[in-house]
This record gives sequence, structure tokens and C-alpha cells, in this order.
Amino acid sequence: MGGSGKTPLVEYLVEILLKKKNNISIISRGYKRKTSGMIILSDRDNFRTVGDEAIQYFKKFKNTVKVIVSENRLKALNINETDNVNVNILDDAYQQRLVKSDLNILLSAINKPFYRDHIFPVGMLREFRKNADRADLLVFSGCDIRMNEKERKEVVIEAEKYLKKNTPILFSHIRYGKPKKVFGKKINKKVVAISSIAYPNSFFNFLKSKYKLVNTFQFQDHYRYKDKDLLKIIKKYDRDVSIITTEKDAVKLCEYKHVLGSYSVYYVPIKVGFLFNDSISNYLGK
Repeated sequence: MGGSGKTPLVEYLVEILLKKKNNISIISRGYKRKTSGMIILSDRDNFRTVGDEAIQYFKKFKNTVKVIVSENRLKALNINETDNVNVNILDDAYQQRLVKSDLNILLSAINKPFYRDHIFPVGMLREFRKNADRADLLVFSGCDIRMNEKERKEVVIEAEKYLKKNTPILFSHIRYGKPKKVFGKKINKKVVAISSIAYPNSFFNFLKSKYKLVNTFQFQDHYRYKDKDLLKIIKKYDRDVSIITTEKDAVKLCEYKHVLGSYSVYYVPIKVGFLFNDSISNYLGK
């Protein structure tokens, strides 16, 4: 139901596939957008029209990748059939049973692995654990970079009970990059963190290791900020405090220049890395 790291993994896949000179499309449903139907993203769009994940993809890859939002994934795929697209990445589409995929990747957050979780609303699963057997590849996300072989084997033993035989199991972690500017001139020594992602603790911990983190503000996943939310935060602090947010939040907060434009606001980009000398690129073929 969220928080497994689908967005950075999609970006990782795009970067790998672009190196192979593919024509790529990302197809998303556009979660929490105010519109409906199929939209091929353009510069006219923002997080309100297509959702925060889709607009993040567009801003990052708009010159090289086609990004579409559509509740009907088949309709989007049919459009791409006539547009020289040879690789379609369907974001958050494990339940799209009408689509015959070449590779079905299942993501599970290591802090709440699917084999210990339950169907919503008791837990955060959309379907029964046994349906993990549809996966061609399982990736545990958010792993500690210090994860050892014993810990890996314990997870593999539990996960394999639900997978088809010989399904590869990978372990990924998040790599934080150098902060990038949204507004303002420089990052101050003191910072406050704003997040509307499902599991922000690792993000907060990263900031604690780099800056004097004076406060954190955690909103629900995919939260659509209101002016009053941001005004309430900035009224508490002088301008010698910077606001640092996540990359997914930055595509929303950049639309609030009328509130935040005179403040120091930055976001931290992230990338996926893999443990144990493994990578999804090893399973993508030629």
C-alpha cells in the first residue's frame, strides 16, 4: 500500500535501460491526481494534474522518456504500440492482471516484509502473500548497508516459502545524494525536515548525520500541502534555518513559491543501490 520504494526503483530501471538505447515509457495511474483519464505528460502538468510520482519522472526524464498516467494501463500500452516505444515500465502494477508482462518485479520493504504482513486494513498488503508466486524477481528495499550474510539468509528462507522455485531475491538500499536547491541561496547549519513519504525515518536519520536537525514534520504519504501547513512551519523559525525535504516532496513544494520563495529550501535526491554484488541489471537480458 506504499513505502516500498517503487519510485526510485523505476528511476533505476530507466537509467539502466537508457544505456541500452531503448525507447522507454513509464505508465502510472497518477495516484491522488485531480484529473482522470489518460494524460501524456507535458510542461503544462504538475503534481495536481498527474500526481507527485509521475511529475517527478517527467521532470527527471522528460527529454528521453515518455510518461503517461492512466487508470487503464492497456489503453496507454496501445498508444505506445504506434509510437516506437519498445520498453514499457508499469509503475505500481502488480495487480494489473490483464497486462501480460515480460518481467514482474515485486518490491517489499525490509522493515515490513510481505511474509509478516497482512491484507489491508489489518496490514498493508493488497492481496494474499501466496500471490508473491507471480513475481519473476523479488527486491527487498530499504536494507541496512551493513546487512550480513546471516541476515540475508534468514530473509531468503522466509520469502522462498511464497515464491516460485529459483526466483531471484535481491536486497537494495538508498543512497543519498548532494542536496539540490528548490529556493534560496545556501543551506544553513540548522535545518528542519519536511516529509510526506510512507517511511521517512531513514531520511531523517541521514539529515541528523549531516546537519543540526532542529525539527521534523511528517505528513501522510502523498499528502497535498496547504498554504497554512507551510506557514505554520516557517513562522516557528528564523531565516537562518533551512528546510530540507525529499525528492518526491520537492515536486510539490516547488509550486509554493508564494509561501517558501524567500526561504532556503532544498531536497535530497536518492538512488537505489544493491547489496551482495547483485543488481537488477543482471536480470534484464540484452
